[in-house]
Amino acid sequence: MPEKEIKSMFENVAKLYDFFNDLFSFMLVRLWRRSVTKHLLKQSRYILDLGIGTGYLSNNISQDVGVFPVGLDLTKSMVLKNIKKLQRFSDPVIGTATNMPFRDCAFDTIVSSFTLRSFKKVGIDKVFDECARVLNEKGNLVMLDTAKPTNRLALAFFYVYFKIINFIGGLYNNQAYHWLTNSIMDLDPEFVKKKMSEKFNNVHVYKLTGEIAYIWHSRTRKL
Repeated sequence: MPEKEIKSMFENVAKLYDFFNDLFSFMLVRLWRRSVTKHLLKQSRYILDLGIGTGYLSNNISQDVGVFPVGLDLTKSMVLKNIKKLQRFSDPVIGTATNMPFRDCAFDTIVSSFTLRSFKKVGIDKVFDECARVLNEKGNLVMLDTAKPTNRLALAFFYVYFKIINFIGGLYNNQAYHWLTNSIMDLDPEFVKKKMSEKFNNVHVYKLTGEIAYIWHSRTRKL
């Protein structure tokens, strides 16, 4: 799926994006984002929130770590929806993860939540290339997303639960929420680890809430 289509889809769901995230995750999405901050280095001072969206993760980081991240997002309406939440940060940059408008080694940490499924569609190799470029030598990369579980019980739950998501979400935006469920089942946690390991060292995968969500984390990029 081209970046233009991804952008258009998120523009269309921006208004109720946070509401449906909370609804469909039973509010667990808030705990998952908090888990990201536990993987940040104490010395992290220059943080990029890649795909900042409505700003929830950046808000958590500012509260837990005391650092206001720089935000980058493809979709302007996602950023503008919760501008009050983002008012303490510098204005988010509108741009693409495959061609970031930042100098080399500009950040010591990149965080990203619920973006990997989109990155896979537009070119995950290029995204990790860009992450490695804008991170410094000891750059810390932490990524959160939902993905296809390896546990059979969790997988069976997903198949049933996705029918509910497709029905409810479909009443609001059928294309977007069918894409959501399909993209989750299309994202293999080991695939992400493999791709990330091509540019980063010692990639660790952490399972959250019985494999409903995952965190991929590396503390250093390859030279």
